[in-house]
Amino acid sequence: MKHSFEVKLAAVNHYLAGHAGIISTAKLFQLSHTSLSHWINLFLLHGPRALDCRHRRSYSPEDKLCVVLYALGHSESLPRVAARFNIPSHNTVKNWIKGYRKSGDEAFIRRRKEKSMTRSDDTHENEANMTP
Repeated sequence: MKHSFEVKLAAVNHYLAGHAGIISTAKLFQLSHTSLSHWINLFLLHGPRALDCRHRRSYSPEDKLCVVLYALGHSESLPRVAARFNIPSHNTVKNWIKGYRKSGDEAFIRRRKEKSMTRSDDTHENEANMTP
């Protein structure tokens, strides 16, 4: 479930003001404590603008490699790494690491999708292969 900027900011401020712990604050605002924890990390590292709803973002191969190498070289949790680099989900980082371990740097090189055969090409090929 997506939460508005206002809800995120109110929950983070409530927690940081010391009114309650993470779990109590999460219950009060009817959200998961893991989401709240992630928002707190984002807020502390990047300020309130990091909580603003964003549209889908694309990352360059260099950005992905930088994040992966940082994650592998430091003993931070994936949610913390995601927050450090302002990446909305730690699962994104997890998938990049998985790809890197499987394919190395090649995992981040963009490849064009192959075009499927057009209907007319398929028809001509079938006609050429037909026997009289």
